[in-house]
Amino acid sequence: MFDFSLIANNPFYLATLVLSLIGWIITFAGTAAAKISGAPWFFIIFELFIILGIAAAIATDSVKYYRFAILTFLGVSLAFIIAADVITIDSVNGTPSFINISAQNPQAFQAIAAGSIFLSIVTFVWIFSFGSEEGSIVVNSINSLAINKVDGNTTHHRGFPPSGPIAMMPTSIQQEQQVNNTVAVSPNADYAYKAKALYDYQANPDDLSELSFAKGEILDIADNKGKWWQARKADGSTGIAPSNYLQLV
Repeated sequence: MFDFSLIANNPFYLATLVLSLIGWIITFAGTAAAKISGAPWFFIIFELFIILGIAAAIATDSVKYYRFAILTFLGVSLAFIIAADVITIDSVNGTPSFINISAQNPQAFQAIAAGSIFLSIVTFVWIFSFGSEEGSIVVNSINSLAINKVDGNTTHHRGFPPSGPIAMMPTSIQQEQQVNNTVAVSPNADYAYKAKALYDYQANPDDLSELSFAKGEILDIADNKGKWWQARKADGSTGIAPSNYLQLV
């Protein structure tokens, strides 16, 4: 299922996809204006499918399943972009190449070069982002940008799974956080909202008020204020869940 908010609420993905589309449009227009035929059009179509494929992977929250395939295609794309730049330079200099040029148009070739620069920059950025492991500076930076504000006090991190809110804390801080997070769960609470789990979450064994849940699981929500929400699972178990692992539906 496509969820375009996964793109719209992530400034990194939104910006890189917009830049790649701008670069593609400029390259397409320049190639058409230069009246080029042959291999460059394969590159243009190939690049469009990569952009659409990455957008689809992000919108379906499946980047982690296809990241190696994405990296492979990006590597091929980078080779095509470099080849396009070489062909453009050769064409401007009058050097024969394997493409068919029916008219010389310097402005068109400049457009192709400009579009290729846009595409190459985005491709390098994507290779670093999709090729970096969770916990790296690159992924942490993307996580810091991937924020979807649900209300004034709640933020949702999108793109990569957020780190656990308690497990990595020092003992003293963890104990203090547990006290603050111990919410009285009322059995008669009105569960007026529903939320979808964005990631798997394993409850802290030292805090019996927490709930464990799996990615994609639907929870009933009674209170969606703050960093921890009062929730109920389909089996009737109740407790609190970290809000940055959930999305209201």
